[in-house]
Amino acid sequence: MNLKKYRSVLENSISLFSLKAIDLALNLWLIPFLILKVGLYNYGLYAFAMALVLFFVNLLNYGFNLSTVRDLAKTKGNPQQLQSIFNEVFSVKLVLFLFLTALFLVLTFWIPKFSNYKTLYLMSSLLLLGDLFSLRWFFMGLEKMKFIALIHLVGTCIFVLLALRFVHEAEDYYKIPLFEAIGMFLTTLFSFAWVLKSYRFRLQLLPFKSVCRYLKVNFSAFINLLLPSTYGTGIVFLVGVFALPVHVSLMQIGVKFSGAFSTVNTVMTSVFYPLVNRNITAMFSTRMVLLGMGFFLSLGMFIFCNFLITSWLQFEEPSHLLQTVHLVKLLSPIPFLVACISSYGWNGLLPLYQDKLFGRITAFASAVMILAAVLLVPLHSYLGGAVAFLLARMVHAGLSFYFFKKQHL
Repeated sequence: MNLKKYRSVLENSISLFSLKAIDLALNLWLIPFLILKVGLYNYGLYAFAMALVLFFVNLLNYGFNLSTVRDLAKTKGNPQQLQSIFNEVFSVKLVLFLFLTALFLVLTFWIPKFSNYKTLYLMSSLLLLGDLFSLRWFFMGLEKMKFIALIHLVGTCIFVLLALRFVHEAEDYYKIPLFEAIGMFLTTLFSFAWVLKSYRFRLQLLPFKSVCRYLKVNFSAFINLLLPSTYGTGIVFLVGVFALPVHVSLMQIGVKFSGAFSTVNTVMTSVFYPLVNRNITAMFSTRMVLLGMGFFLSLGMFIFCNFLITSWLQFEEPSHLLQTVHLVKLLSPIPFLVACISSYGWNGLLPLYQDKLFGRITAFASAVMILAAVLLVPLHSYLGGAVAFLLARMVHAGLSFYFFKKQHL
């Protein structure tokens, strides 16, 4: 990696870390406030609804952060190619948005578990509209990572300010996804309009046949992104199906906390991915960085979780605090496992065009999590969910390592 490329990666990393750290701090600070105002039970209802809608958001993204980023990284800024990719992706997202919104509304009105809380789920569905205009894939492909973080940070600030102003009592829980959607919609719509103007794109929708062809060609990338990105939301949803809303809240907190410690690796994976796709020789050095950080983050999470949790959260029931500490300690290997998946999967198998292989690994790990959750959550509630979550990450990391090494023999 020459000095110029190293400097570019370093600048991207620092700016992204700084913005992400502020965004993360705001999100983590808001959790105890919301629990205090709406209660652990209603926060669990909100977390369950968000787990469902975020699954739909991941469907809407259809692997663009993999397949399209790889394509954009190789355009070298060619305006015609950028225009073509932009129109292609937005056409696909628009078709998916219409279908998924209709499906979400059908579920909201027809399934009793959802229809009993119609207002909550209708407010949550607005997040799909916000994500329609999200250009995370575009900025990732052009290595303008700080724009992604800045857009998300502004959206989070809007969400936090609205929540602080208007969430005062237990009955306000349905307002939380509404405010989250408002923040997301305003910022993504602004960035979408800015890109159209700055790059002088002419928005042209593709024929439906072309959209169907795109969906078929990029199905492997879709699976590779969908299943890992739904580990956290998926396990929260499964706990919600089999356990009480209070336990959903505890699972949500555990997933958020482990996700916070994994953020460093997640950011670095996003920074390294376009680089490794352009220069395969950078694979080893990026892998060492990811694995080293993952190990120390997991160690820090285990050692300091007791202090951090007790300083961060306050519950009416002291037992809930102790349960959360035990849950977070159980999940402490997650940051290192995420680093392994990033190193040998995202920045290992995918740059080698082993999309289908990585997709099969991902699908198998997800199936393990679902099966384990179905067996364990009814018996052990959120702790069963945590074991299923951890087991899926272990399988995903182990198989990614095994098949990456096999490719290099």
